[in-house]
Amino acid sequence: MSNIKRKIRLALLDDHPIFRQSFKILCDEAKDLKLVGSYGESAELFTQLQYVKCDVLILDYLLLAEDQDGLSLIKSLLSRYPDINILLSTSVESMAVIRAAYMLGIKGYISKRESGAVYSSAIRTVAHGQRFIPPAIAEQLVQFTGKNNDYLPKPHSHDVDASSVLDKLLTPSETTVISYFLSGMSISDIAKELERSRKTVAGHKNNALRKMGMKSDLELFKFHNDFFKQKIA
Repeated sequence: MSNIKRKIRLALLDDHPIFRQSFKILCDEAKDLKLVGSYGESAELFTQLQYVKCDVLILDYLLLAEDQDGLSLIKSLLSRYPDINILLSTSVESMAVIRAAYMLGIKGYISKRESGAVYSSAIRTVAHGQRFIPPAIAEQLVQFTGKNNDYLPKPHSHDVDASSVLDKLLTPSETTVISYFLSGMSISDIAKELERSRKTVAGHKNNALRKMGMKSDLELFKFHNDFFKQKIA
């Protein structure tokens, strides 16, 4: 019998040409990795997945503004290809986003700041059907949820919603302020509605963003909107 093992087949979706080129070099230098597809747009990826088989899909979280990306893209991919092993590769470090992605069904998360050796290790772990959770991320998820044993529930597929991800993370006041803010109300409008000072309302909003690991309103709106985007045809 032959002892030759089949190489791990990889597909990559990332809108940065330099990253795609660097990743190709990583695969070329590894004896057990084979890059079978490298794409810059999600539509191209969906088309090619009909014909190209891969063991691991390395997926960027943020693509070009007009492209489908984020949690919405993860949901679409897993809806069409429920057995695909996704390794999320991104500079996004929001614990709310990372937890949501795991709950949707990704197999691993890796920061783009990591070395090629860590990428290779993550790929091999995910290729064997195991979850790859960097120790630092696991520690932050424990702090994020306040749970040592259930900081990362089993995947819920497309049934995941924002409330299940945040899981009692925010206080009732913070939840109310964020809900109003996401509906389009300004801080001043919310203050009038709740009969609170602008400073108090702004404080609740900023505390909520900090707890969710988000640095801007854009991250908050993207996180929220991704749960409600329509799947691409």
